[in-house]
Order: sequence, then C-alpha cells, then structure tokens
Amino acid sequence: MDMLGQKWDKLEGVTTYGCPNLMGKNVGLLRRMQYKVTEINPEQKLIFLHCVIHQEMLCKSVLKISHVIDVVTKIINFIRAGALNNRQFVSLLEEHESEHSDIDYQTAVRWLSLGKVLKRVWDLRAEIQEFCDKKDKDIPELSDTHWIADLVIDVDVTALMN
Repeated sequence: MDMLGQKWDKLEGVTTYGCPNLMGKNVGLLRRMQYKVTEINPEQKLIFLHCVIHQEMLCKSVLKISHVIDVVTKIINFIRAGALNNRQFVSLLEEHESEHSDIDYQTAVRWLSLGKVLKRVWDLRAEIQEFCDKKDKDIPELSDTHWIADLVIDVDVTALMN
C-alpha cells in the first residue's frame, strides 16, 4: 500500500496548519494516518507539527501582546490615515535625519510584518511622540514606562521568532 507513491511505513511526520478536518481526535485525517501506520507497525508513532507561521500566530495569541499591537495600530492609523499627516511625519523624519523615511502599515495576518512594524515604532518612538504632541494627539502609552517595556520585549520576541 502506498500514499502518493510513498510507503506508509516510511512516514515519520506530518506538518499541518491546524484545520479541524485534519486535527479531529477521532476522525481527523491525522488520526486516520496514525491508525494506518500503527496497523502496519504498532511501534511506529507519527510526529505531528503545526506550520511554523501558524505556530508563530499561536505564540502571538499566547503572548498576550494585543495591548501593544492595538496602540501601535492606533499610532500608525493616525500617521498614515491622512495624506497631510503622513507628509508632515515624513518631513519630521527628514528634519531629524532619521534612518527611516516613513512608517509602514502593519498587516494583521502577517507575523513578519508585525515584527518589522514593532521595530520601526520602537526606533521612531521619540519622533512619533513629538509628532503626536504637535498634532495634539494624546497617546498616553508613549509616556508609560510599563507599556514601553512591553513594546521593547515584543520587538525582541518577534525579532527572535522571525
């Protein structure tokens, strides 16, 4: 018996993205695969892994970093939402001769994007604070040492995971 040209007794592991049809304990595909392998060799156990990107998304939900992400999203939306705000922020960065020329949108579904955006906000936090002050936009988290500490930890965690 073979599976897509491969023998069942050679199967060592399966990587999935966690779809319920695959993961069901009693009738999911992975359960059926383990049953088939055990039928051939009772000692053989399959290794089941989640896709790396989905593991990172799971980590994001376990880390409880939404209080940081929500504020970062609010900051970026304020800066990027209007063309005038965005141009003024870019001008401010040019005045400060920043190594960054702008701030990027964060795509909620992309872990790699999140890490880059958090790093950029960390790098530009002084400029962001100055810009918000000029625009009378109150973002109290930018002055909160606990929130800043959470931000820098999240920057490090996402950088390491990326």
